[in-house]
Amino acid sequence: MTVYAYPRLSKTDLWFTRIGGDGLGNLLFNWARCLSVSRQQGWGMVWPTWKSHKPKNRRVNPYDHRLYDDLFRPTDAYVHGIRKPLVLATRRWVSEAEAARNPPSGRALVQFRGMAGKFEPFLKDRERVRNELLAMTREEHLAGYRESDPAPIRIHVRRGDFQRIEGNPGILAKDNTALPIEWYMQVLEAVRRHTGHAHRAEVISDGTEAELAALLSMPGVERVEHGSSIADMLALSRARLLVASGSTFSMWASFLHQAPTVWYPGKLQQRLHSRDDTEFEWSPGAALPTWLDRAWLEQTCAQENGSESQRF
Repeated sequence: MTVYAYPRLSKTDLWFTRIGGDGLGNLLFNWARCLSVSRQQGWGMVWPTWKSHKPKNRRVNPYDHRLYDDLFRPTDAYVHGIRKPLVLATRRWVSEAEAARNPPSGRALVQFRGMAGKFEPFLKDRERVRNELLAMTREEHLAGYRESDPAPIRIHVRRGDFQRIEGNPGILAKDNTALPIEWYMQVLEAVRRHTGHAHRAEVISDGTEAELAALLSMPGVERVEHGSSIADMLALSRARLLVASGSTFSMWASFLHQAPTVWYPGKLQQRLHSRDDTEFEWSPGAALPTWLDRAWLEQTCAQENGSESQRF
């Protein structure tokens, strides 16, 4: 009898909707870890409950209520629909840790929780994770990802519910802190000076126009919106050069296609690339990698055909 696995995305999971829970970047760790282990073990996988109600977000994040009810649709690889509650109600639930100690059998259902290890558990399973994410993302959220000529530079500025803390020690002391807008501007200026060309740059952000004003006032910089969190993440992943925010959202954009990524000093949490020099922390005045030149930045991203879109 098939063993099933279930990525439980919130403590209060009613199987058709959830109460509370993390943002999309954090939720994807649970889903991807469950996917990788399930496929390796030959387990069936139950479709996670993406839809969520977060009363707090209506006050803290008026720009994004994070309902996540229209981002994905189940593929045939998942137990979903009327079968989902039937499987969840009739199986013997075991924890992910217990399943790792004692391989489950029979009518077991392995429950995955949280974001332990972040990318580490599925770092070598990136192609499977990426392909499955694309397969389950609704078509309307893929337009930015499929652009034939994305901007050479894409900048992710995380604001929203991130804390505004002055000074480098405070920014590094906590994960969810907003980076200085001046740093983003300095990165862009340095890349343009290094390559000898004012490359076009797009800003993807949950910040206000006032918060982004200085960056958006730079020549050749524009703000773009793709309509949803997953659409923005996938669009960022197609960047020739990604200037990251330090969030797990930026980490996912960097991981999915190994988009060369610039990180604020101290914010590169995990190595996600097969080449170390394509993900680096940068301080104003520091040198940039030798591979980063005008010709390289002006290359067109390859269309996604089941192979890598970033080549070196």
